[in-house]
Amino acid sequence: MMQAVAQVGQWLGLGGSIVANLFNPRLIVIGGYFASLAQWLLPHAQDQLQRLVVAVPAAQCRFVASTLGFGAASRGAASMVVNRIIDDPKTIMDSLPRPTAY
Repeated sequence: MMQAVAQVGQWLGLGGSIVANLFNPRLIVIGGYFASLAQWLLPHAQDQLQRLVVAVPAAQCRFVASTLGFGAASRGAASMVVNRIIDDPKTIMDSLPRPTAY
């Protein structure tokens, strides 16, 4: 099992190196099931990332595990909707169906 987890970590590192080479982020946050396996995955992912980055600034990138849990994405999406409605309350009225006249 540990060999399989190490292999997944290497694949994460490969994907992370592509992201780092394209966008040069400082952090790549791993969530969900990956976050619960972070202590085993991230060392392999980080090694692969360091090996495959091209630009020197991209080598500053590192993996971290999210501490927000499985509901983080849905809470984030809900907060975007709530913030949009707070910013412009009539937004919700524009998306509601209008009653038709008979």
